[in-house]
Amino acid sequence: MSRRLRAFKRWMKSHGFVYSDALEFVDSIDSGFSVRALCDLKEGDLVATIPKSSCLTIRTSGISSVIDDAGLGGFLGLAMALMYERSLGAASPWEGYLQLLPERECVPLVWSLEEVDKLLVGTELHKIIIEDKKFLYEDWKEYIEPLIQSRPLEIDPDSFGIEQYFSAKSLISSRSFQIDEYHGSGMVPLADMFNHKTGAENVHFTLTSSSSGSDDDIDADIFYAFDDEKPSVKNFTNTSVSDPIGTLEMIVVKEVEAGGEVFNTYGSMGNAALLHRYGFTEPDNPYNIVNIDLYLVRRWFSSSYSNRYVRTRLGLWRKLNYSGCTSQNSEYFEISSDGEPQMELLILLYIFLSENIYQKLDSVVDSLIEANEDDKMIKLLELTKTDCEHKLEDFREVLLTDNVCQALISLADVRESLYGLTSLQEDISRLLNCCELMESKLYHSLVLRVGERKILAKLRAYACNHFRTVKRRRGRKSSRRC
Repeated sequence: MSRRLRAFKRWMKSHGFVYSDALEFVDSIDSGFSVRALCDLKEGDLVATIPKSSCLTIRTSGISSVIDDAGLGGFLGLAMALMYERSLGAASPWEGYLQLLPERECVPLVWSLEEVDKLLVGTELHKIIIEDKKFLYEDWKEYIEPLIQSRPLEIDPDSFGIEQYFSAKSLISSRSFQIDEYHGSGMVPLADMFNHKTGAENVHFTLTSSSSGSDDDIDADIFYAFDDEKPSVKNFTNTSVSDPIGTLEMIVVKEVEAGGEVFNTYGSMGNAALLHRYGFTEPDNPYNIVNIDLYLVRRWFSSSYSNRYVRTRLGLWRKLNYSGCTSQNSEYFEISSDGEPQMELLILLYIFLSENIYQKLDSVVDSLIEANEDDKMIKLLELTKTDCEHKLEDFREVLLTDNVCQALISLADVRESLYGLTSLQEDISRLLNCCELMESKLYHSLVLRVGERKILAKLRAYACNHFRTVKRRRGRKSSRRC
């Protein structure tokens, strides 16, 4: 066991942690921390409890009153608390925990702008990271810098600079948990040592209240270990005293065999979200998506149609209360991991590319403004005379006309052009020859790019398959008429 792990375990004992010796901490030079089972873990086993008073939050930090007086809350206040405790060094009550943490996590937020432009161009993260950097700098300039210059405490201003702020934000992004309403989010020692694996949650994180005696599940997951004695789930080391604020518990929710790694899960996230917040990706992640921005759709429309034509069709779609997904100043359509486009995009293309449907919908739009989704779909089916035999569950098939399918293929090409001149196969080849340990930024950015571009390939296949299906249907109808 490494020296820093031994120091951390001594710190846990002195701060009232309760942990099972059935779990082993591993500190690897190559892959960092992990937790493994020293014996079989069964569903329902309690493997650790963590005093909330030992979590690093705005409430528990030594600079709590200054943060409150300044009106700093949420992640901004937590970043201030983390920077302050790190500035104290060995004098911080969390020194035994903080010495485990890296200076910063390798999330794109702390990459250079040159690296962001080179590695993330075309991906879902490119614009987001650039905006994040801008907003975080503005936050620091508006809130942190004036607070430090006012010198509310005897602190070293160099510990609260812009680089330190970005470092603290990277740690909070990748390691913080929502604790409860009183504490908000915080750094939870022990909990952040468990690695994520999609669909492989072994433990669940819950909180208990010592005042009410009840358990309240919260949307987070954790677990932790101790290994000095003979492994046994029921063999606990308990040095805590009664905590009026309550504790956090880690419960096994999926069996783990002896020797296996015990995983937490950070949720069902695609690689863009994982890389954004935690700094890593997963090959063949089933939760990957690709977004096609509305402005790209409008640009594609405008390449062949007048501005008035585009404006009236988009206006009718809006009047029917349709919209894409929204995030900050962006509106977009999601393409799922299997290449299936969002329904709202299909409806927009259908309205846009069928003059007959547009005219009919425009004449009845006022009666549909307050209609629910099913009623609007039924009306579209009624207006599509040749497909009136379709049922509501076949609505997507009705929308996938040959023109809509061709439009989807074109939009996939437009979206893919954002990645630059390299092809998907070239990206796959670069990924196969890339070392994750030595070139982590390049590796994870390539995993993200390849995953997104494979979805665009599936979108093309999806459109082509439906296009061929439409042609076969026409052929059968033509032969029946003959």
